[in-house]
Amino acid sequence: MRAWFAGLLAAVAVVWSGSPVRAADAPAAPKGPFVVLAGVGQFQDKAIDPRPTAAADARALAKLFADPKHLHTTPDRVVLLTADPKEGERKATRENIVKALHEAVAETGKDDTIIIGLFGRGASVGEDTAFFTADATFKERAKTALLGSDLVPDLKLAKDRKVCLLMDVSFKGFDAGKEKLAVPSLRDVLKAVFAEEDDGNRPPPRNKVVFLSTVPSHTPLTKGDHGLFAATVLDALNGAADAEGNFEGYEPDGKVTIDELNKYLDKHVLEQARKIGKTNEEKEAVPFVIGEETSHFAVALNPAAAPKAEARLKALAEMDLPKDVAAEGKRLLAKMPKLKYQQELRKKYQALADGTLTRAGFDAGLKAIRDGLKLNAEETEKYARKVRRAIDLVKQKYVKELSPGEWAAFAVHGLYRGIDEPVPEDVAKKLETPKGLTEDEIDALLQSVRGRLGKREDLEGDKAVDVTVLRMLVETHDPYTTYFDRETIKKMDAPLRGEFRGVGIHIRQDLVRDGLLVVSPIKGSPAYRAGIQANDLIVEIRRTVGPQGEELKPGEPRVISTKGMKTEKAIELILGKVDVPITLVIQRDREDGTSERKEFELKRDRVSVETVMGVKRDAKDDWEFYIDPEKKIGYVCLTQFSPNTAIGLDQAIRKMQRAGGINGLVLDLRFNPGGLLTQAVAVSDLFLETTEKPIVTVRYRYKPEEPWLDQGLRRYVDFPMVVLVNGSSASAAEIVSAALRDHGRAKICGVRSYGKGSVQNVEDFPATGAQIKLTTARYFPPSNSNIDKLSTSGKETEEWGVKPSEGLEVKLSREQLSDLADYFREREVIKPHKEVKKVEDPQLDKAVEYLRSKIGAAANKGGKNPG
Repeated sequence: MRAWFAGLLAAVAVVWSGSPVRAADAPAAPKGPFVVLAGVGQFQDKAIDPRPTAAADARALAKLFADPKHLHTTPDRVVLLTADPKEGERKATRENIVKALHEAVAETGKDDTIIIGLFGRGASVGEDTAFFTADATFKERAKTALLGSDLVPDLKLAKDRKVCLLMDVSFKGFDAGKEKLAVPSLRDVLKAVFAEEDDGNRPPPRNKVVFLSTVPSHTPLTKGDHGLFAATVLDALNGAADAEGNFEGYEPDGKVTIDELNKYLDKHVLEQARKIGKTNEEKEAVPFVIGEETSHFAVALNPAAAPKAEARLKALAEMDLPKDVAAEGKRLLAKMPKLKYQQELRKKYQALADGTLTRAGFDAGLKAIRDGLKLNAEETEKYARKVRRAIDLVKQKYVKELSPGEWAAFAVHGLYRGIDEPVPEDVAKKLETPKGLTEDEIDALLQSVRGRLGKREDLEGDKAVDVTVLRMLVETHDPYTTYFDRETIKKMDAPLRGEFRGVGIHIRQDLVRDGLLVVSPIKGSPAYRAGIQANDLIVEIRRTVGPQGEELKPGEPRVISTKGMKTEKAIELILGKVDVPITLVIQRDREDGTSERKEFELKRDRVSVETVMGVKRDAKDDWEFYIDPEKKIGYVCLTQFSPNTAIGLDQAIRKMQRAGGINGLVLDLRFNPGGLLTQAVAVSDLFLETTEKPIVTVRYRYKPEEPWLDQGLRRYVDFPMVVLVNGSSASAAEIVSAALRDHGRAKICGVRSYGKGSVQNVEDFPATGAQIKLTTARYFPPSNSNIDKLSTSGKETEEWGVKPSEGLEVKLSREQLSDLADYFREREVIKPHKEVKKVEDPQLDKAVEYLRSKIGAAANKGGKNPG
């Protein structure tokens, strides 16, 4: 379900066409929340089907938000737009919705909350997302519908506001005629909300969140007169999300937060979807949330608990308390904190406000809690020492030169951002000119910062160092430089090593049957050899020892049901030491509609990830590599560059040679994100004559440049080649394509590649058992052209990436690209008795057409032509 989300926040240029007076020209003081709700279920264009629940959803939410028991705002700050407006409502035209958004930004200030709701139907229009307004037409939707890019100008000015977008839009239910549409990516919508680009590896900005009723490819469900999503949101905001079993902390605090809303929707929409949905897709039509990890603000009041909470705040405000104590009490009583020690502090303030604790008892209670939080000098010194080691490591090898003081400033700012705390004024002042900080000053600063934060569960053990170093690297704004703690290493190791230790299955959570679905076994793995198949449902995991062969602790279960189990937990249980046994109990559907249970007793083993693929699998699940068997044109797709990729490619070519030879080869590097530099060089070397010209040159800041030369591997130089690339071909894929192009060995077909011209090394960080992935250099192909898009402004006219050869540029529509990406994923799956449906692939067709022409020309000349 997350596949469509990759790369959503690409840069978008927009021009706002509304009022000439901008919110930025006259910033408004904070006035409280502002709500904009658009519910459009009736359309003038008969090509768009009605969606009756849309207006009902928007009206019900507007009524709730306009009630002061649910939100501290006034009715005039709740703007409702519908297709058939009643008194107090506005016509839901594109112009009116944009105008309402402008009002929302103009009439809010720093830290105010903006809630936006879109309910109705929509479609893609080129790269944009269209929300059908009351006067929109399908054919003219680019001009008449509300586009995601229409949101950008105003929301870009709302960076210091809290923004919550509720979006229940069905991207089906219209007559497209002969026009073929792909599911919207929502790239423009998310760009607007998050107000900045995102590389996919970093969390979205704080206090910006988007709730989708379901992923765009699924149809939202209906419950009575409302959409299921809106009906559940209404229940949550009416107080259910801040009630027993769902609230955070030890009691309802009178506010429904993003965390509580997300938790409530995640549970209750799924429960109802399983009952209401008639198809598997409908049963999986569950909410999708972006930004919840960094957004914890309140979106509504719980009428049952809010009066009591507000009475406490009022009582506390009337007390004669020191300024810092009063501020702390206001913050803790306003919203339930997550940390246990803060909850204990809150109880003291609560008791003081309720009159059940004397001032002396209160003071003593606060002192006792704070005394228990103090760290000793040894602990703060240990923290500072480990952070300094990280600073020393990155300072030496990072591609840009930064002083220790600048890295320390990144670390301190990052730590406070990581725990969602403001940087103290005195600390911020010290960091104003960090470049001149001495080593002793850096050590003292790190110890002081850690000491004043004290003991807290989110900073226990090495967590403080983990948060600090991770966020320190985030502060560089380098999307390829990051920190992996011990747990993350388990997830990142397989792609880098090309193998993992487990039973060899791809799995995902099956929301319909509530278990773990086997997406595919991996060829040659223990699961594959035992006969586990795609679409098997893992219902139980049985074990006699732990994943590493360790004895189970008292109380640890030997039989574990997969009901409700997240994929991450399943991976934790299934991965483990080679030869350690595990039993998987699966449910397999039969063709007659019944099902059977099977037990598979397996032993974990090293499982190699397939990175070399062909046209299709044969009866033995091996790859066939001829795209044109008659003319002996081969096709090999490399999905990434892992330690065994060059060997696998060599084996594929030799297989074709044994089967009748090769007259031409398509090397498909589309959607290949890269991998190991050594493998990129080895793959290139397979096809190049011995030459003194480098395959690639790596240039460092801290040491001489390093040319990678031909190493004399097996030669495949007597047939023409075409390398396929697209906008997702990156890093090592660009090294190979550029090397083969510059050496005159191959032509490039497709569209310009991604443009990642930097080199990363993964450095061990023994201080915490972690690893740091660090950008250490930039690479340049034999022609010395620039590959790195980040070193430019990213314009199409600038030099970056690898461009197609003359006459071989083939652009795909977004629909074709989406279908092709699905085909690539589906082709990899091992399924019994099922052919993978082929899709339209003009790029591959062009490559094969070129090779046929070269083969024909060579035949006429009586020889072979490698060019």
